[in-house]
Amino acid sequence: MDGVIHSLGVYDTLTDARAALTLARAEEVRGTFVPPAQARAERRAMIEQAERDAVTLAQWAEEWLEHLDEKGGAESSIVTHRSVLRAHVLPVLGDAPLIDIAPVDIDELIAGVRALPSKRNPKAKANGVAPNVLRTLRACLNVAVKRGLLSVSPVRAEAPARRVRPADPDGDVATPEEVAAMAEAMPAHLRIAIPLASWCSLRLGEVLGLQRGDLQHLDDPDRAVLQVRRQVNSKAPGAPLTPPKAESVRSIAIPSFMLNDLLEHLEAHVGGERDVPVLTHPKRKRERVSQTTFDRHWRAARAAAGRPTFRFHDLRHTGLTMYAQQGATLAELLHRGGHTDVSVALRYQHATAERDRALTKRLAAALG
Repeated sequence: MDGVIHSLGVYDTLTDARAALTLARAEEVRGTFVPPAQARAERRAMIEQAERDAVTLAQWAEEWLEHLDEKGGAESSIVTHRSVLRAHVLPVLGDAPLIDIAPVDIDELIAGVRALPSKRNPKAKANGVAPNVLRTLRACLNVAVKRGLLSVSPVRAEAPARRVRPADPDGDVATPEEVAAMAEAMPAHLRIAIPLASWCSLRLGEVLGLQRGDLQHLDDPDRAVLQVRRQVNSKAPGAPLTPPKAESVRSIAIPSFMLNDLLEHLEAHVGGERDVPVLTHPKRKRERVSQTTFDRHWRAARAAAGRPTFRFHDLRHTGLTMYAQQGATLAELLHRGGHTDVSVALRYQHATAERDRALTKRLAAALG
């Protein structure tokens, strides 16, 4: 037909074969002939499309979470996504086929979540749940689009601002004197955590995950270094030790003014083995202090220092801001903070620009 040879199949008898050929020729004359191979391919495609169209959000969500795990996604992120889906998304849309979920369905889901009161701050106008739900849905359904399960994601709303706690009226940067006051208000066996978070730019999980062997060359200011190799993951069951956030493994130079305090802390509160925690139980030097216990002491210390709403993470922000003010490059900020998002590091370079403007004004005043 049209100079192209098509296989019509294999038949048991010559009569059956001739009948099939006659039928094919008649269809060719009418313009309705479809080669058997093409017809089989079209049937397979229809079956596969029907199977894709039947996939529910619950089924896809589980496949997506497994995909994240196989790709080596952060365990804490996977735990958060799973919790958000289980608590807020799947009870509402879990049984719905992906292709039937429309933007209005997402909008109604988010509206319901936004109506929930904030558990952390009942007076807040928004809770901390809606942004997480949007982020999880957006990430989940964007991958569904890439897999061909959807032509376009039904998530259209931008995530609202995450802040639901009252803003610290004094800002999220502390003075060196305030940092020192917070440290002084901590129990002796936990005091070193404050300068570690501030002047070595560590996250809380990284501070709690430090081991004695991670602090090296403390007797030499030119070589003293801190290795970030693990974190306590509060979102994982049992808060185990896990690798730090993606690409956050790093080595950090320790400021010389901290070395004596570090040596005294290790001598007084830490066992001699390399793998013992740096922050331990006051009477058991091989037992890591729990995050719950640490948080209780931290809240009391910040209140005693006159900054009752200051977050522990803001200590890290304080240190990186001052580091930027010394002229750190973008690459240096990314390394010290263990950041992968350039926009985050640029936030600290903004502090450098403000410092430059302040010094320029002083120069202008001096030159009259």
